[in-house]
Amino acid sequence: MRESANPSIYPVTARIIKLIASNLQASSTKAYLASLRQSVNKDVHLATGVFPVIFSNIPTEYLGTSGELTNAERSIILALQLFALHQQGKEQHVNAEPDPKTRTSVDNIGVSFSSLRAAENSQAVDRRFNAMITATSFTELANHLRHLIKLLKSKTDTKVNYPRLAEDLFWFQRGQQSSIRLKWSRSYYRYRNDDKGEDDDEN
Repeated sequence: MRESANPSIYPVTARIIKLIASNLQASSTKAYLASLRQSVNKDVHLATGVFPVIFSNIPTEYLGTSGELTNAERSIILALQLFALHQQGKEQHVNAEPDPKTRTSVDNIGVSFSSLRAAENSQAVDRRFNAMITATSFTELANHLRHLIKLLKSKTDTKVNYPRLAEDLFWFQRGQQSSIRLKWSRSYYRYRNDDKGEDDDEN
């Protein structure tokens, strides 16, 4: 099935996260998140425990008809897996939601990863980040993201805008790798300069 040229991956992912993790203490939430974590680095077809809530909330035009995941399915599922990894052991929600007063939120994963530079050796973090943004395949990108999310979880209390990540992952697969890399890099390095009190001459 042909995927929509203008998808709304963000609201779909946000709705699924709200459904499975609105109450972090609920046994159903723990079960869903555990199923997602167990599916990491495995054949996603084995994640049957989370299929009902995922596939029942993905628009028909994004659902596949073959034995392979569509770009939308793959993007949403990876974002949910990363969310589940990040949320494990955390009492507070790790998904960054808009502030009700300002309606602003963490824009992309580059913003979130920039917080690691203050918590860790900046050169080491930069190497990890640069390895991620130069990934040439979705599988390679997913592997780098998992490692960085685990580091983010262990070293900071920073949240991630997972619906935005899902949307970026979709466009990465649709030939927009360069624009996604540029967007993430701008956010990552811009916030580093702000933290050091340096002037940012670029508007």
